[in-house]
Amino acid sequence: MGSIMDPADCDWMKPRMRRIRATPYLAMLAGMLLCACAALPETSYKLYPGLVRAPTEIAIVRLGDAGVAMFDGRIARRGDWGEVQLLPGEHTIVWQTEFTVSAMVEPSGFAYGGREEKIMLHAGHVYTLKADRTTGRGYRMYFWVRDETTQRVVAGTPKP
Repeated sequence: MGSIMDPADCDWMKPRMRRIRATPYLAMLAGMLLCACAALPETSYKLYPGLVRAPTEIAIVRLGDAGVAMFDGRIARRGDWGEVQLLPGEHTIVWQTEFTVSAMVEPSGFAYGGREEKIMLHAGHVYTLKADRTTGRGYRMYFWVRDETTQRVVAGTPKP
C-alpha cells in the first residue's frame, strides 16, 4: 500500500507549490493596481492658449453625461477627456449622448440626442453637462448644464 506523501518532499512539486503560495499575493497586487488606476484624477483638456492657469482663473466643464462635446468648435470625447478647461466668458457648447432604449421604442436599441447652448462661464466655477430621458413610447430627452459651484441649472431644461 502506498503512503500519503507531503507534496513539498517531491522535487517536481516544489515549483508548483511556490506558484500556488504566490497566487494570493498576485491577486492582492492586481487588486491594488486596479484601485490605483481608478483613483487617478480625470484628465483635463486645456482649451485656452498660453500657460496653465490656476483653477480660480478658469472655468471647468465636466463632460458628465455627454458622449462627445464641442467647445467653440473643438471636440472632446468622454473616452479621452473627463473635463475641459476654458477661459471665462461666453462659449458655444454642443453636446450629444446615447441612451439605451427598448427595441420596441427604437429598433436599434439606442436613441441619440444633443443640444447646443451659448453659455456664460465664470472663473472658478465647475459645470457639468447633463442628459436624461423619460421612458416608454413618446419618450422625451432633456439636456442641461449645471453649475456645481452654485448648484444651479445655467442652461437647458432638466428632467422634471
